[in-house]
Amino acid sequence: MSKIRNTFCLVLVFGFVLGLAQVTSAQTWTSAGPLPRADHSAVLDLTTNRMIAFGGVIGIGPNSDQSKNFNDVWRLGSGLAWTSVKPLGKPPAARNGHSAVYDPASNRMIVFGGGLGFVSPCVNDVWVLKHANGEGGQAAWIQLSPNGGSPAPRLRHNAVYDSANNRMIVFGGNDCFSTNFGDVWVLSNANGLSGTPTWMQLNPSGSPGTAEDSTAVYDPGSNSMIVFGGTLGGSNSNEVWVLSNANGLGGTPTWTQLSPSGTLPPGREEPRAVYDATNNLMTIFGGNNDSGYLGDVWVLSNANGTGGSPTWSQLGPFPFFAEVRTAHSAVYNPSTNKMTIFGGDTSPSAQTNDVWVLSHANGK
Repeated sequence: MSKIRNTFCLVLVFGFVLGLAQVTSAQTWTSAGPLPRADHSAVLDLTTNRMIAFGGVIGIGPNSDQSKNFNDVWRLGSGLAWTSVKPLGKPPAARNGHSAVYDPASNRMIVFGGGLGFVSPCVNDVWVLKHANGEGGQAAWIQLSPNGGSPAPRLRHNAVYDSANNRMIVFGGNDCFSTNFGDVWVLSNANGLSGTPTWMQLNPSGSPGTAEDSTAVYDPGSNSMIVFGGTLGGSNSNEVWVLSNANGLGGTPTWTQLSPSGTLPPGREEPRAVYDATNNLMTIFGGNNDSGYLGDVWVLSNANGTGGSPTWSQLGPFPFFAEVRTAHSAVYNPSTNKMTIFGGDTSPSAQTNDVWVLSHANGK
């Protein structure tokens, strides 16, 4: 099955790139869903159980100039059926390695940063997609112009969202060249409503150091951002760090490294994590390291560092399982306890557009 899918993706990628060079006939193919891609973003609207995906990149290989960024928007709804979204307004430039968060109260998706080429140049712009879930009106793009000093342009960073206070929290990333970041920024009024969006840099005590290609989730109960993996100090990390007072309110932000018990997952770059806030469980899937691409699933209990000792456990084995991948997207529905993943790199030379759903994703 995996060999067939890889072959299909490679053929599709080759045909797509060849078509970019020249069109030799009137015949065209139309995709019924998003083209294969990696380093895109996705958010989930719990009211409609629709996943909204944006952007990403397709290419022959990591060092190829035959690649293309996307700025298209797709919704995945009931029956895992895709709908192409054609928002009003000027769209963001096509990009990859950006971040997106979702405000359910206003039905707005907030996009930050990314790389406009296959990698560079990086940007630090902020965009909002109105009516992101398809309800209440036609989707439309709006570019925000925040006050305050802005974060340096970056890609492959983390962004999480505090919906109660309408604040987006950004950590780490890379400047599209050789510099990794370890800074933390908060964008207030992030959805563009009820006040002027404003950037503020936090100065936490403690530090995990500079990081790119990590993954992060937000725990609203403790106002904590939980970060796993990525490249720390030039190596594949399996460390877990928690930033308290992550939204910049209520006290001094502080980084704390957890020391989980149990067998630890191998270090990795570009995994994806989702979070069950009710049970304080973080689930991670995939990524890559020096050994190759990964398809394992791990759950960290007491993930925010409170309520007991954090403990790793690996899920599986599974009778059916997703292909190994990295730079995919993942969303979580706590009411159904399901994690949905989409796309990603399945090898250094191929992307996929498949969708997989993991039931009992928190291990319960």
